[in-house]
Amino acid sequence: MNPRYIAYFTDPSGGGNPEPVTSVRQAADRLRTRARDPRIGCTEQSVVDLYLITDGQMLVDAEEMAGVGVPFDGGPDFRITLGPRGGARIER
Repeated sequence: MNPRYIAYFTDPSGGGNPEPVTSVRQAADRLRTRARDPRIGCTEQSVVDLYLITDGQMLVDAEEMAGVGVPFDGGPDFRITLGPRGGARIER
């Protein structure tokens, strides 16, 4: 299945590389999974920013800028945060 979003996970250890995901739900599930992994150390300050893929160039740009930053103008289309009990909260 083709990815619909590029996800950038941010946790206390810093930013991460872009990851293609197929849905908002998949990104939320990955964030919750990371929160349960003690090696990653996600907390309530952990977020995932999602950017809707509008063309193939976005994937190329994201890979070229991996480890440097987000190569897109404007803010994310969605932001997912962890709630106090480990649930995900989605903001537009």
